[in-house]
Amino acid sequence: MKTTVVIPAGGKGARFGGDLPIQFIELNGKPLIIRTIEVFNNIEEIEAIVLAVNSEWFTYTKELIGKYDFPKSIDVVVAGVERQDSIYNALHSKFIQDSEIILIHDANRPFLSEKLIRKMIESADDNGAVVCGFRPNDPVKEINQKGEVVKTLQREKLSITQTPQAFWTDLIVNAYEKAREVSYAGSDSSQLVEFNGFKVTIIPGEDQNIKINTKFDFKVAELILNQEN
Repeated sequence: MKTTVVIPAGGKGARFGGDLPIQFIELNGKPLIIRTIEVFNNIEEIEAIVLAVNSEWFTYTKELIGKYDFPKSIDVVVAGVERQDSIYNALHSKFIQDSEIILIHDANRPFLSEKLIRKMIESADDNGAVVCGFRPNDPVKEINQKGEVVKTLQREKLSITQTPQAFWTDLIVNAYEKAREVSYAGSDSSQLVEFNGFKVTIIPGEDQNIKINTKFDFKVAELILNQEN
């Protein structure tokens, strides 16, 4: 299946007191976004990668990618105000129209396995819309604006989702177009597909497929790298 990966990386805020957005911070000598791209470069089915970055970091990103010998075609587009806008822009890349499957993945989530990526592509081919996730280990409670518990939710009916998310190309493009037309905002891409009335399938995610946002996350990431080495 001809597959293109969309990586929204439009965040421009500095983290940890530094000047760089988190996706450009180095983890053991290599920027997070580069580590994420490298995983997808090993998958034969993937033909292209589209990055959506803030205009202030557009040239920086192009120059950064140029330092690495990536075999896949990589397009860099300007991000929007919100993540949903960034993905919308990426879905208008020249590489999208020739793809059968679209993967959407976080820039600062570099530890997914090739096995998971292939499972996502295969499942999307069969089902049209797929996310990966896992059941929460701790009790989850719904609360009101006062912080009071409304009810305790049943964990066996819940899933904490990760990325990548995978879709038929026409399905996800149409979902984003429809959301734009009616000014609908979703918490993730799959919610836009749900809004269009299409069922989304969930498959098991991976424990090490963490999203790196905090100093603690970086410590965990270093442990993962040390185990791999």
